[in-house]
Amino acid sequence: MSEDGIKVKDSVRKKRRDIKDALGDDILRYIAELLTNSDDSYRRLESKGETIEEAPIYIEIKKDKRDTSRYSVSVTDNAEGMSKETMEKIFGEYGGDNAGGKELHARGIFGQGASDVLRAAAKEKLTACIESVKDDKITKLLYNMEEDLTAIIKFPPVKIQVAEFKKALKISRNGTRITFGIPSTVKFKEKDKETLAEKIAKYPYFRWLLNQENRKVVLICDNKETVLSSEKYQFDEKNFIAEEHFEMPFDGEKLKCILKMYKNENKPLDGTNILVINEDYSVFDNTMFDFQNHPSAQYISGVLLIEGLYEICYKHLNLDDPDAIVRDNRTGFDVKNPFYSELNKIITPYIRTILEQHGKDTSTTDITNNKKFNDALKKLNKYMKEEMKEVIGGGGMTGKEPPAEGFKFARSGITITKGKVYDLKLLINPDIIEQGEIIEISHDGEDYMEVSPNQISYNETDIIDGVVAKSITIKAEENTENDKYIKATLGSRETVVAVEIIEEDVHYPETGMDFYPNEVSLIYNKPHVLNLYIDVQKISIGSIIYIKAEGLETDEQIELTEEHKINGDVAKIDITLIGGELGQVYEVFAICETEETNAKITLVDSAEHKNQSGGLIAGIKLQASDMAYQSYYSPADRYIYINNANPINVFMMGDMTDKDPDNPTFSKEQRKYLCDVIANQAATLLVKNKNIKNGEIDFNDDVEGVVEIIQEMIQGHKNKMYKAIYEIVQ
Repeated sequence: MSEDGIKVKDSVRKKRRDIKDALGDDILRYIAELLTNSDDSYRRLESKGETIEEAPIYIEIKKDKRDTSRYSVSVTDNAEGMSKETMEKIFGEYGGDNAGGKELHARGIFGQGASDVLRAAAKEKLTACIESVKDDKITKLLYNMEEDLTAIIKFPPVKIQVAEFKKALKISRNGTRITFGIPSTVKFKEKDKETLAEKIAKYPYFRWLLNQENRKVVLICDNKETVLSSEKYQFDEKNFIAEEHFEMPFDGEKLKCILKMYKNENKPLDGTNILVINEDYSVFDNTMFDFQNHPSAQYISGVLLIEGLYEICYKHLNLDDPDAIVRDNRTGFDVKNPFYSELNKIITPYIRTILEQHGKDTSTTDITNNKKFNDALKKLNKYMKEEMKEVIGGGGMTGKEPPAEGFKFARSGITITKGKVYDLKLLINPDIIEQGEIIEISHDGEDYMEVSPNQISYNETDIIDGVVAKSITIKAEENTENDKYIKATLGSRETVVAVEIIEEDVHYPETGMDFYPNEVSLIYNKPHVLNLYIDVQKISIGSIIYIKAEGLETDEQIELTEEHKINGDVAKIDITLIGGELGQVYEVFAICETEETNAKITLVDSAEHKNQSGGLIAGIKLQASDMAYQSYYSPADRYIYINNANPINVFMMGDMTDKDPDNPTFSKEQRKYLCDVIANQAATLLVKNKNIKNGEIDFNDDVEGVVEIIQEMIQGHKNKMYKAIYEIVQ
């Protein structure tokens, strides 16, 4: 090895996955990249004051020149054209800031759209080229892949005359044609040519692009030209039902938002949810914000305008520690990004109210009005609560400095609640403790708690930012009279944590403070109490905590005192709220300097509250829907909905529409099937939430492997859940 070291390169397998995953298997996403690039080019001309008249964009489907058993797609515009220097800049750097969109809010934010299209074709030795004319000069680029999938761009000489070239490509002055062979991973066959025009016309991301007066988009297939238009998919103002104006605080700014909702009887056919756009009508997402399967949403669509959306996306993509608000495969928001979380939190009450007032009226039966199913739900939530574990935060220490003593627990002492399961981290310094070395775990509280595992080691993949954090699971079974100790030992090295088990509920905030639980249903005409837990290692005694709850009465500020402390690490404040309207959802915020947390409460009547078990699942309802699903979980109200109009459900259970809403009863076969459906939804929800909280699934694995892992985890939990709840309802 030289003193300069060895250059690390991606494996061919990794490159193949990246290319495959970039645009997936939908031909419309490939066309979208090139079509929006062309439209952006027109818009750049218009921004300079140039008038665009009769300058069409052509999409042509034909046999691929390199493999005549396959098809290729060409997208040709009559816009700016590109010189060789421009092509080198754009295609010589993958993912660079080449979209020219900062001033124009152009959609090519990631600088890799057209490259992704060409890479996918070149990987399979199909046509991947660009031909462009700029100021009567022709440039041609060929995009190729070497055996190790390193991209190579070449500029072959062009012998054709400019006039002949323009005529062949249907370019009047300047313009560009990009051609790519359709990869084998893309679903496109001979018969798909017949329906392609309609699929493009109704594709939500083209809703405004195909509806511009000053230029048209033409599909050429088998020498037949079809002018594409999205006019029939535009919202009709006579179907307008609601409009909401609000602001979204994010990153020190307040983004102005306008939500408009419409009745849409064609929604099952056109697939339009809520189109998220910026002020230039670029579509960033097509989402229902967790209401996509809600029965009342099946014939309602809308538009959400967020002013400055492009700028905030661009800013975050170019930070020193960049993050993508919109996924780089251009399929909408990254739902794990704080931007989406904040937007979802703000918009949910508006959508819920609109659906309740204007959604399709469908009768529902709450099956937890049946006592046995209500008891089963409580047992289900108890199982899920135990499986989720209570993560004991490390006071901001975890993941920062590796312990100088080799290993230590995240805290030297903890107070935990009887009956709950906790996850305590053991921090390991990989520079001191080698991979494969066994750390023994023991404790002196056999009559009070269960602790697992009894041995811990780590491997290279466990090292994150120079430290390893391994989980110790503690199940608190009995109250302790004196502290009990968990010990970690390796040779002469040893660390201990003191454990106290009490009756009072204790929650360790993951950040500085948490409402726990943070989503609850409370009786509307009584005072509402939320528990706010504070990590006193991060927020000191004497600090002022500000409480905000629009629509509810509460203390505006509270001083954190010694009396609030549960133990040396955690304090708890009971936040009392008064007022509010039945059926409404309210958000409560707690703010202390740079720390902020929130909770969501739904106000219900006393009868409905009897069925609220306080867990991940608030209830289970039967509801007829025209949608295809058998069942789904609604994050908006935490209910499992079972579609009693679904053909499979009808076949398995018969007609379920005549149930007594106050006390529904079910046959033995119906109870068996309901337990199966409920257990499947609950297991899926549990695996999803465990991964969000504890990161159990490594999504860097290959797709097939991840799918198998997820399926196995869901099935394992489903088996246990089914047995637990069927024992109650049989």
